[in-house]
Parts: sequence; structure tokens; C-alpha cells
Amino acid sequence: MIIRRAAILIILFFLVGYIYAQQSRVDSLRSNINKAPTDSLRIEAMFSYMEATLNNNTSDFEPYVKEMALLSKKINFKWGLATAYNLSLSYYKNKSEFETALQYGDSLEALVKNDTAENIVLQLAHMYSNRANLYYRMDDNMKAMEGYLQAEKIFSKIDHWGIVNAYNGVANCFMKLGNHPKSLEYSKKAVEAAQRFNDKRLLANMMMNQATIFMNLENYKAADSVLNLVWPVVEKLSNNKSFHVYYLNRGDVEAYYSKDTLKALNYYQKAYDYARLNKDEWLEAIALFSLAGFQQDLKHKDFKSTIDELYRLSVKNGYDDYKAEAYDLYSEWYNSKADYKKAFEYQKLYKKMSDSLSAEETKEDISMMEVRFRVEKKEQEINRLKADQEVQRLSIRQKNMLNYLLSGSLVALLMISILIYRNYLQKQKLQQQRINELETEKQLAATEAVLKGEEQERSRLAKDLHDGLGGMLSGIKYAFQTMKGNLVMTPDNQQAFERSMDMLDSSIQEMRRVAHNMMPEVLVKFGLDTALKDFCNDINQSGVLKITYQSSGLEAADIDQTTAITIYRIVQELVNNTIKHAGASSAIVQAEQREGNITLTIEDDGKGFDTVILQHSKGIGWSNIQSRVEFLKGKLDVKSSENGTSVLIELKV
Repeated sequence: MIIRRAAILIILFFLVGYIYAQQSRVDSLRSNINKAPTDSLRIEAMFSYMEATLNNNTSDFEPYVKEMALLSKKINFKWGLATAYNLSLSYYKNKSEFETALQYGDSLEALVKNDTAENIVLQLAHMYSNRANLYYRMDDNMKAMEGYLQAEKIFSKIDHWGIVNAYNGVANCFMKLGNHPKSLEYSKKAVEAAQRFNDKRLLANMMMNQATIFMNLENYKAADSVLNLVWPVVEKLSNNKSFHVYYLNRGDVEAYYSKDTLKALNYYQKAYDYARLNKDEWLEAIALFSLAGFQQDLKHKDFKSTIDELYRLSVKNGYDDYKAEAYDLYSEWYNSKADYKKAFEYQKLYKKMSDSLSAEETKEDISMMEVRFRVEKKEQEINRLKADQEVQRLSIRQKNMLNYLLSGSLVALLMISILIYRNYLQKQKLQQQRINELETEKQLAATEAVLKGEEQERSRLAKDLHDGLGGMLSGIKYAFQTMKGNLVMTPDNQQAFERSMDMLDSSIQEMRRVAHNMMPEVLVKFGLDTALKDFCNDINQSGVLKITYQSSGLEAADIDQTTAITIYRIVQELVNNTIKHAGASSAIVQAEQREGNITLTIEDDGKGFDTVILQHSKGIGWSNIQSRVEFLKGKLDVKSSENGTSVLIELKV
């Protein structure tokens, strides 16, 4: 059973990797090579032919792949050269010349390093997958898994169906390592990817591979569920190998889950029939082995003829595993016929061949170990050469140091003197820097005191204006309104009185506006975002400038009142400058708070100005803006042209 299950996994690997090319198509692809009018088209024609015949062991494969590499180098066609390396890796892997195959993988990796073109990156992904298949055959499961995951990363990024094979490879690696939950996890990923790419052939093979994994775990119920789901997909395929694998797996489920041996035999027979239809004697041998095992239990009339056919195919094709199994089955058959002498003879043949196969397997394992050892030894040799180069470099350096010891000592003495002097200068520099920092802190403290004093004075004046002068003007207005009802006036006097009342209203509104600008109550009550929005709305309503306010993250920002007032004054002063000097028709105020920083942007479509004059500006307004930005330890950037001005301020709060 283990032999047959391993064979199924191998079949599925081939089914995923390629479909046998029809001979007529192969001939057509070969003829296209000589018809190609240019080198690049000839390279593409050779690629199509070799892709179709890679696993057919055609005699012209190696000459073509070498020509493809030479032509690609000649015309500097990187894709062609990368593809030739990839095909060479697969070709020598199939010939079990692993070291040569790995060299081509390394060459491809060096060729396409740092290349971002999708067709080149795709070849790199295929190389990772091919190299992983090689490591899988060498039983180096960790390197195989690393390769599959490297391929998966690229296939995922460019959304390529090759991700299905990568997931499937990881699943098989985990199965070999005995990590069954992870094996199933990646098997499910392979199925989902095949569904996403709507590739029925891939989907069928991935699901049957999953069923095989379940059966290796002896979870026949889960295998049965998967096979029930995959049958509608397999049924629509024209690939007889897919039918063969399906019926083999279905036979196992019936035998070990449903316990229906007759149904199992029926499915094994169908698997055998499809193998014959496909003219694939290896697949015939697999099916015959399953048939014979259950025919033996049922004492089936065809048991002997099944063994005979299994033996014939094994001898003809050199299937030594199945030849040994045929000897064992012959022994069982003769034993059932009470011919114990022949039964014993076949049992001896079975044991002899089993021992021989074990020895061969051991030799193959040793061979694989030798290949791995040579590969690792090569890597160690490269590392050793690098280490030797480093030792040589250090040795030369040491000799130079010895040769110039006296000069070096003098230089060292001179360097020490320079370092001492430099250290002294550095201390002086640090001391001066500290003094500058203290002066800066002192200036900032003074600025803070001035700004706070200014704001306190503004607040006091605003209250005095609002409560004192505002109250007096409101009282005068109320007195005038009372007087109006008791006076008899001529129309002219009536008109003059109304004009005086309007002027009084305008005075009250102007006084309130001045008081509001000096200390906006909305800033204290509702925060910076609302205050800036109201300020911009007031400007819009006045008609002097069309201004747009935009904010992000400011409404929920926790900003202390001093900082908020300072930011408000900066925006207020910049907008006032725009109104006074820019001759602009519209402006934008943007405020954004993110990760403890506030960014202010004020732009207008005015006439602009030469920003150099700001360095020598003695205006109070601009000095106030700079002082406030410095107080908040911010950065100020002004850009201006004939199309307008943009001011960017970054503040840490």
C-alpha cells in the first residue's frame, strides 16, 4: 500500500507539472524552430518545443537548450537566457545530475538579481520551484520548503497560477516531515488557489492529492468527502491519468472506509482499464498490484492471471518493486493451492529481491547523501576561500603595520596630540552649544512670557471692550430707541436719526468683532478646530476674501490652551497678511493633526512676493509669526510666485 500511495503522489507531481504532448504537436513545434526568421523568434520557438518535450527524453533537447543559451547571450536577451537556465535545471534534475542542475539554478539567480521585469521575475519563481523539486528528490525537505516558499512569494505578488504548485510542494514537504496539520493546511491552500484560477485540471489534481494525504493519515472519511467533491471536475477532463488516480483513490476508500471489497475491486479495474487506454504500463502495474491484493482476499478467479500480468509488465519494464511484490503474491497463490514447494521458492525469490531492493535503496540514499555532501562541501569551499581571502588581507595588513612600526608610532603620537586638541575644541564647542541652548531657552521663556502677557492683555482688553464700552454703547442704543418714541421729528431729522442708529449698530458690531479677535470665546469653549472654522467663516461673510477651511484629526486633538491660542494667532496673522498685501481673491487654510504633530498650510492665489525680504523684514506681524513658531519649536517654509503664496508650518504639540 505504501509503495502504491507513493506512486500516486509521483503521478500527481507529473500531472501538475505537464501534460504529455501529442506527437503531431511536437512535430509541429519542432518544424517551427527552423521557420523562425529572427534569433529572438527562434529562441521562443525552441522554448515552446522544449517545454512540450521536457519530460519525454528527446535526444535533441540538450543541443537545443545549449543553442538557446548561446543565442540569448549573443543578442543580450535576458529572458531567453534565464529560460534556458531554467530548462537546463529541469533537464539535468530529471537525469538525476543534481550538481549540474543546481549550477544552472545559481546562474539564473545571479543573472536576474535585482531585475524587476515581470517576465524575468517569473522565471526566477519557476527556478525556485524547480530547485525545490530537486531538493525534495534529494530528501532535503527544509531546503525544498524554502524554495517552494520563495516561489510562492513571487507567484502571489504577480498573481500567477504557479502558486498552486508551490503550495502543493510545501504540503508534500510537511507530509514527509510528519507535520500532518501543516500538510493539510497547504493542501487546502493549493485547492483554493486552483479554484481561484478556475483551472479544472489543476483543481482536480490538487483535490486528489489532498485525498491521498488523508488516506496516508488513514482518514478515509475525509478522503471520501474530497473524492465526492472532485468527481464532477474529473468527469469533465479528458486526461486519462486523472481518471486513473481518481479510481485508485476511490478503490481505497471503498476498501478501507466503506469496507465494500467488491466495489473496491470494480474501481481498481476501472483504474487498470484507463491505464491501458492511456498505454501507460507503469500505471497498469500500479492498478494490477491493487487488484491482486484484494483478489487474493476474495479468492477471485482472476487472481493468478492478474499476478501473471503484473509479473510480465515488471520484467518487461524493469519495475523491480512490483516484480518483488509479484513473487510475494505468487507465493501466496501457490500456498493457497497447497503447493508449498513452489510457494517457498517464490518466497525466497521475494526475500532475495526485497533485500536487493533494500540494498539498491541504500545505495541510492548514499548517492543522495554524497550529492548533498558535495553540494555542502562546495558551499563550505566557497566560504573557506572567502575566509582565506580575509586572512590574507589581514596578514598583508599586519605586515604593513610591522614594516612601518616606527612611522606608525610617530603618527600615533601625532594623532593622540591631535585628538587631545580636538577633544579640547569639542569640549569648548559643547560648552558654547550649551550656552546657546540656555540662551535659546531663555529667549523662548521670554517669548512665552511676552506671548502670555500679550494674550492676557488681549483678554483683559477684550473683556473691557465687551463689558465696558459694549455695555455703554448698548445703553446708548436703548436710550435712543426710547427717545425715538417720545420725539416728533421732521422727515429729514427722522432719516438722520435712523442713520445715526445704523452707525451705532455698526460701531457695536465692530467693537464685538475687535473683542472677538482679541480673545475669541469659541476657542476657549469649543477648541481650536471650531475657532479656526468660525474665523474663516467670518472672513467669508465679510466679503474681503473667499477662504476655504479644511481640517483632519484636529477636532479630537488634546491641545492645551496656550498652544491653541498661539496656533490661532499664527493663522490669524497669516490670513490678515493675505488680505492686506496679497491682492488675492481666494485662499485655503488646512490644519492636520497626526501622531503629536500639527501641520498648517495657508495658500492664496495672490500676486506673490520675493521671500528673501522676509530675512530683513522689520514688520511686527511677520516677527510675531516667527516668534510664535519658534515658541512651539516648529518649522516654517514659505514659497511664493506670481501665481500665489504657500506657507507650510510643522509644529510639535
